[in-house]
Amino acid sequence: MSEPVIDSKAEPELYGGGQAPVPPPPQSLTDQVIGVFTEPAEVFRRLRQSPAWVGAFILLMALGLVATLIWAHKVDQEAMIRNNMQVVEDVFHVPHNETALQTQLDKVSGQPYIKSSLGVVLGVPIVFLVFSSILFFFAKFGGEDDRVGFKHAWAVTVVHNLATLPIAVLAGLMCLIRPVGGAANYTLLNPANALFFVKPENALLRGLVNLLDPFYLFSFVLLYLAGKYTLRLKPWANVLVLCISGFFGLFFHFVAGIF
Repeated sequence: MSEPVIDSKAEPELYGGGQAPVPPPPQSLTDQVIGVFTEPAEVFRRLRQSPAWVGAFILLMALGLVATLIWAHKVDQEAMIRNNMQVVEDVFHVPHNETALQTQLDKVSGQPYIKSSLGVVLGVPIVFLVFSSILFFFAKFGGEDDRVGFKHAWAVTVVHNLATLPIAVLAGLMCLIRPVGGAANYTLLNPANALFFVKPENALLRGLVNLLDPFYLFSFVLLYLAGKYTLRLKPWANVLVLCISGFFGLFFHFVAGIF
């Protein structure tokens, strides 16, 4: 008589009634990077059982930092400052102030390596922490499984951002092989983004075009799957998470595009 087969994907029982199956080993970084594009639902099912995130976090930080440093090495800061002040005038109708412009230009000293690096090294973890806290809140008050913890919310935050890896790679390469000019950040040179090819004169229209980034938009698909399979959010909670993250995420993406 054959031995019964235990399904490794089965959920542990809350109140006993049998030995819980041993969870599968954590996914490797390679499996996660490939999996978010080929079988994302499976990635987030596995993430619930073994919330691995360290490799993905290091990779995101490393590629973001490299792309940022390449941009910082080549950016024309004077052109960037002039462009930013022109955008403020066009969008917010604040009169152009030559004295303020000259003051800003006088402060330019060397390339912005330190400032831009701190934006990645400190800024990214802080944003991840805030977003993870929001997800954890929804998991506790809008979830179907009280065993989901902050580690799951943090792992979801990190892993679903693997969708944006191609942005750092492609934009970093573009920064390396072509002039950067006054681009306010490296993502504006992402050739997968419509803004790379179409740059309207109108600043608000540029912001709208910048939303047409397939990798960034795909990250919301991954967030939905993460809410369903990792955090076990109720449908209303999952939709609300998408609405909140979509509102703020697309707003900041829009603002980045106008500059």
